[in-house]
Amino acid sequence: MGTEGLIVVRTVPGSPAERAGIRGVNSSSGKLGDVITAADGKPVRRLSALTDQIEQIGIGKTVRLSLRRDGGARDADVDVGDIGRAQ
Repeated sequence: MGTEGLIVVRTVPGSPAERAGIRGVNSSSGKLGDVITAADGKPVRRLSALTDQIEQIGIGKTVRLSLRRDGGARDADVDVGDIGRAQ
């Protein structure tokens, strides 16, 4: 798709990512949402790199994600949680 990083397809309703304002692809328009480019300053190019970084940080802590959206850049602090458990 001509972008470097991980494309956020969707966020789980009520999840830490959604609460941090991270957006997925707009399903009705197909418009790209956020692209994760780094986690705590370390580049992210594959899902495995992101999950490894999150596992190292641990549940209950916070990860700073660097994002691109609509040509701009921003950071979002996201609480690391287990989405299999109630938030």
